[in-house]
Amino acid sequence: MSSLKDLASLIMVPSLVKDGRLDTVKPLGNSILHPDATGNNDGTDGSTPAEGNFTFSRGSNLAATRVDVNGLIEKGRENLLVQSNNFGSGSWVNVNSSRTSGQTGYDGSSDAWLLSATSDFANVYQTITETGLVTFSVHAKAGTGNWMMMRLNGSNNNLIYVDLANQVFGGTSAQYVDGTITDLGSGWRRVSITINQTSYNNAHIYVAADDLDLNTTNETIYIQDAQLEQGLVATDYIETGASTAQAGILEDLPRLDYSGGASCPALLLEPQRSNLVTQSEYIGAWDNSTYPITIASNQIVSPSGNINASLLTPNSGNSRHAIKETISCSATTYTLSAFYKKANAQYVVLSDGGDASWHIVTADLNNGTITDETNATGTIESYGNDWYRITCTFTRTNATTIQIFIGSSPTDSNTSLPSFDNTSLTTYIWGVQLEEGSYPTSYIPTYGSAVTRGADFATKTGLTSLIDSTQGTMFLDFKALANTLPSEYSYFSMSDGTYNNRIAILQSIGGNNQVRVFAFVGGTKVFDMTGSITDITAQTKVALRYAENAFDLFINGVKASTDTSGAIFSADTLDRVSFSEIGTTAGAFKGKVNQALIFPTALTDSEAIALTTL
Repeated sequence: MSSLKDLASLIMVPSLVKDGRLDTVKPLGNSILHPDATGNNDGTDGSTPAEGNFTFSRGSNLAATRVDVNGLIEKGRENLLVQSNNFGSGSWVNVNSSRTSGQTGYDGSSDAWLLSATSDFANVYQTITETGLVTFSVHAKAGTGNWMMMRLNGSNNNLIYVDLANQVFGGTSAQYVDGTITDLGSGWRRVSITINQTSYNNAHIYVAADDLDLNTTNETIYIQDAQLEQGLVATDYIETGASTAQAGILEDLPRLDYSGGASCPALLLEPQRSNLVTQSEYIGAWDNSTYPITIASNQIVSPSGNINASLLTPNSGNSRHAIKETISCSATTYTLSAFYKKANAQYVVLSDGGDASWHIVTADLNNGTITDETNATGTIESYGNDWYRITCTFTRTNATTIQIFIGSSPTDSNTSLPSFDNTSLTTYIWGVQLEEGSYPTSYIPTYGSAVTRGADFATKTGLTSLIDSTQGTMFLDFKALANTLPSEYSYFSMSDGTYNNRIAILQSIGGNNQVRVFAFVGGTKVFDMTGSITDITAQTKVALRYAENAFDLFINGVKASTDTSGAIFSADTLDRVSFSEIGTTAGAFKGKVNQALIFPTALTDSEAIALTTL
């Protein structure tokens, strides 16, 4: 096989990425280094020749996630504060205090600050314009005083006092969700508070005299590295300067996905989808009174690797127990999903109400199976550490509202919902998603409003030196997202950027487990062939060989179809390779790509069969 790959002019094996760029293994830019050990896979210095990479785009937010090399769901993160450790800058407003830099910090540096009260209500604050679920954190140490106060202004005061010496919280807030104090040694603590509120205007750090007392004149505390971020927990600190800063999965970062425990990543390419659930992780914001159930936030480690999963405990004395959210909907197909982990409930339920009939999926957490599908289709997938992602796909007949019910079940069937658990069976839950579509896509986190993840798109232009337009072979090793795509085209193509001259491998629309190949030359279709596969969501290898009057489709080691009549492109016609129809976002590919190859020669039958054999 190595000799065949030597014949290839372009090889894309997902390994090296940067925000807005997907690098190829061949041609290899002179500046490319091996993938780094951090898992970021940014192995270039930014000067790779244009021929050595695909241009990649997805969108302008941090809605995308992936399964990382450790099997955890990695999200995009952003420190929403600016000058996060420059408390003497104009970004931080000083009120009745003095700020002295150069203090010994929690990390052994000289980057900490001494915050000294010169009068009552001494604080520094930064103006913010955030909404929804946020976590505010700062590293702090007692000085001449033990107390500090953290405050997120909004419609309520959100005053949370902290005893740094004894590591306890004081004060109350109706919007307060959770708080943590982490001992870092040498008197330093990382303190975080999580608040859920419609909007905020300022983030304050006060010097306090004691619990609930801001009448100070001499007290001091040390502070360092402040962060404000969306979500239930404080994540690793991100340094910021004049603007906010991001880490993790960035908006245009290609996603190297390790789902299913893969040792080598696949390039995850998905269509645009929206999570219509407004609070996907903060389950405490859901309705738990209709079918009474207790919700406890931040109980155990979720599939993201953070302690932000919730525990659902049915209240005694009631016959039905579930959390509920009501969402406006259309008469179309939806997929509901959630991550579950067993506490002591063997069976869990996903369902939709408010339609002509219930749509129900019940799953068994003991053995990872779907036990009941009523007017719906369900799937279950292991995410390690006893976590499962369970899905429920259904079609609505009424354009009214969806009522999502999630809870545990005493049996393996719930055909007459809502008849949820009437015992004390408990379960852990995290990451709820409702999206339009007939199959689930990767998790989209939300923190107070619906969020849309843009479609993944990659293209590579200026390749006339790598493509032989008169003959050649295209190869794609992939897994589709679904056995059937009802309306979403999914292309891997070569073209001149127009519909008149293009040749493509695509998942057949409306055809179950089918691959289609075709070409247009000068605006005329010259061939169109399909081949069937047992399961296109499993690893699939496809080769398309083309030449004058000779077009052949190979799938998983078998010649699936052939056409011996048809014109071919003139020399130097094709100049781009795209995971889309013609190098635009139209028909963007949907699936997990293990590798893609372009050969400037028509491989022999034996070579094509060897290349595509699983």
